[in-house]
Amino acid sequence: METMRKVDLNTYPKKMMYDMFINEASPSVCVTGKFDITNVWKQKKKGHSLNCLLCYCILHAAQNIEDFHYAIKEDGLYYYENMKTNAVVNGKDGQLYYADYKYSDNYLEFEKEYKRVTNYCYENCTCFIEDTGAQIATSAIIDYPFTAISLDVSSDFWDHYVMWGKYESKLFKKTLNMTLRFHHATIDGQCAARFFNELQKQFNTIKV
Repeated sequence: METMRKVDLNTYPKKMMYDMFINEASPSVCVTGKFDITNVWKQKKKGHSLNCLLCYCILHAAQNIEDFHYAIKEDGLYYYENMKTNAVVNGKDGQLYYADYKYSDNYLEFEKEYKRVTNYCYENCTCFIEDTGAQIATSAIIDYPFTAISLDVSSDFWDHYVMWGKYESKLFKKTLNMTLRFHHATIDGQCAARFFNELQKQFNTIKV
């Protein structure tokens, strides 16, 4: 099965939106929602990484929405069968490196690959980047429960991003504010809302 193909823009369903925003100086939009991650926290208590669990749910939410499978590149628009995400990893030299994690429909397989790639970046003090899917990147700033995070970048920064801060606890409930930064040439507000609804569904149903 073909895993990636270049898109004929004349057949792209959102061509008008693409043409309108692809050359804008500031084509990105950030939206923030509050999520109930109580069930995710229960899986963490079984010994699993919270960041790994969140990345897995983000990937699954994006995988279930067609629009996120489109990726903007220097030479045009591409469609990928699967999604990938990435995170910033601390190397043993104290520097920061990017690590790519590819989609898997099995959490334990994803977790195994997540640990392998993270350890590779840490030990070798290098990035691990593979063109295995359309990217929805992540960034976590876990020292403060930010209400929202804005990523203001140039027009040639095309990846979608999910960002979050520290989770909050109230009685037996855990909540987390998460911001989706999306490129308006391929994603609109309605699609962003679908993603947030799908993400909450993934948080509610993940079980390891």
